[in-house]
Amino acid sequence: MKRNLFLYLTTFLCGASIMGVEIASSRFLAPYFGSSMIIWTVIIGVILVAMSLGNFIGGRLADRSDPEQRLYQLILWAAIWIALIPVVGKHLIAVIAGAAIFLFPGNPILAGSLLVCALLFAVPCLILGAASPCMIKAATQNLDNNGRIAGEIYGLSTLGSICGTFLPTFLTIPLLGTDRTFYLFAGILCALAVINALRGSTGKKKALTVLVLIFAVAVSPFSVPFLFWETPLLETESVYNYLVVKEKDGVRTLSTHVLIGTQSMYSPKAGLTGLYYDLALLAYFMVSPIEADKRLPVLILGFATGTFARLSRQFFPESLIDGVEIDPEIVRLGREYFDLNDDDAQVFVEDGRVFLTRTEKRYRIVFLDAFQDVSYPFHMATREFFVELASKLEDDGVLAININMRSQLQPDLCSYLTGTLAGVFPTVMLCEHPNYYNRIIFASKNPQLREMFAARVKALPEDHPLYDLAGKALPGLQAAAKSQYVLTDDLAPVEITGFRVLNQQLAGAFREILIRVILRLKDSLA
Repeated sequence: MKRNLFLYLTTFLCGASIMGVEIASSRFLAPYFGSSMIIWTVIIGVILVAMSLGNFIGGRLADRSDPEQRLYQLILWAAIWIALIPVVGKHLIAVIAGAAIFLFPGNPILAGSLLVCALLFAVPCLILGAASPCMIKAATQNLDNNGRIAGEIYGLSTLGSICGTFLPTFLTIPLLGTDRTFYLFAGILCALAVINALRGSTGKKKALTVLVLIFAVAVSPFSVPFLFWETPLLETESVYNYLVVKEKDGVRTLSTHVLIGTQSMYSPKAGLTGLYYDLALLAYFMVSPIEADKRLPVLILGFATGTFARLSRQFFPESLIDGVEIDPEIVRLGREYFDLNDDDAQVFVEDGRVFLTRTEKRYRIVFLDAFQDVSYPFHMATREFFVELASKLEDDGVLAININMRSQLQPDLCSYLTGTLAGVFPTVMLCEHPNYYNRIIFASKNPQLREMFAARVKALPEDHPLYDLAGKALPGLQAAAKSQYVLTDDLAPVEITGFRVLNQQLAGAFREILIRVILRLKDSLA
């Protein structure tokens, strides 16, 4: 009976380990490939294929001699592989990502993520998949109760998988990090092999050695950073994101990707940033001036560390700003590294759409700058979302949306957004500026939006700090082209649309990763 209880414990912990690896693998890939639904599909698909193959192989192994001994041998090998993922995985991803550009130039993200999943994460899941038939065979003593035994094994494995789903997300990744989450599950599996070896007569030394090595690496300060070819100011993780803070020439930036995208920036010098935040300031010239003793209510969805809030307070001190940011760790980094203070804004830590649903406030300006790592969150791009947002805008209010994805392939994200906005707002304008890569979409209930902007820009004195920016932006502020494409909560192919553009953007980034890895290897061999 004790033997069966230990087998049942093994079943439960193996199920937890499979899901733990699956959840942690998404965080392991995110700094390089993002964490979109497409990447999740790759992870789930590859792991299911691996487990299926493992079941077939394990069935054959279980029919050979001593299935229980073979079971714990498989578990030990799975533990070793999982423990090696944090040690060699990031270098392997860098090489595969770089190679994918040349081998699969049309789709390096999909090809690269598939290869990485197959090489890093599929193997331990295949091994643990092979362990399942061995568990059933080892637990079955006669044919009278084999159905009950199989049901209990599958049930416990599923319960373990449920625990393995919640544990990394809410506990181990936020508290320990992704690397030590892998070490934790590797250690659990290795401990099972050690306990089994102690109960038997063979394998004690090998299993104990592996367990000690895993424990030593897990508790040591040794860690391979995701951005291993650089020395950033800070590299950390939150429940939602991989986060890296860099500093160059006194300017700090925050990114959720190792090479592309800037979610926030801070310079101790006052003035414009040279990034898209500057263009979003033009929204202030699209609303009528307020009285001297009044405040201008502004909402920022996708607040990050408060770059736009600081700019707004600098150039328009009458701004009364609410900021919404889903990731509390980003807000904390804003206070620690980006000079965010309570005077800049009142910050709400929650999802932007949830905030809009519950708030009763109305705003003159709303700046939408929400991203899920480097992808656009679909639920903040649909007609239903913009209808809710429009109800929180004053009659002459303006919505500004940052668009960072350009593509020659149509329909692109901009076409989808302008088409969706046109069904909600009478006026939809697109601002292109010769000095900026990003574009800003402006939407308003005011049919005279461009005329309002032109009049206020022409009235600016030449010494106004935004005079040049606004003057050069005026010719590029045009009515958005008519679009038949509309995003809804039911149908919003935002990730597929953005995926095409990310393939182009990340191709250059992957190439840079490969070059830096080669140069680092060359320096280490010199």
